[in-house]
Amino acid sequence: MNCNDLELRQEVFKSDALKIISWLDDEEVSKYLNESKNVTKSIERVIYTTNIPILTHLFNRNGSFYMITIEDEPVGYLKLVPKGKTVEMVIVIGDKEKWGMGLGSNAIFQGLKEAFFNWRFDEVIAKIHFENERSKNAFRKVGFKADKKLPKEMQYSMNMKTFLKSIC
Repeated sequence: MNCNDLELRQEVFKSDALKIISWLDDEEVSKYLNESKNVTKSIERVIYTTNIPILTHLFNRNGSFYMITIEDEPVGYLKLVPKGKTVEMVIVIGDKEKWGMGLGSNAIFQGLKEAFFNWRFDEVIAKIHFENERSKNAFRKVGFKADKKLPKEMQYSMNMKTFLKSIC
């Protein structure tokens, strides 16, 4: 497996939704997420009441949703949620066997390209729970800086100018 094989795929299939449910039901994967406790029930309801194989439109209601894949196999997901001129990035590597392989920072980099080049946002933020060392390390590795202490988490950010400097 090569991190360069990582891709963001916008299509969300029923099989992807089932994987997302299993990831969110795993306490180790979901303990730092701000997802509502009912989110897996909502996804299950959609899967079993919808006859369409692609559920992309349902996952893109509050922003842009991407499956993180390696060789077409889902390993996690990334969301870009607009907040005015900024966008919040949420990333989950749900496949625990892939933790510690650099996939998170690679996916963040791919998400930054989407946010800055395709969606034209000025700044990307990430709100990371104080104890979530893996996420803090992944975002810092890509160049995010801590900029605001919130009640339960630290906000990290990166603007387009900083991103462009990092790739040149």
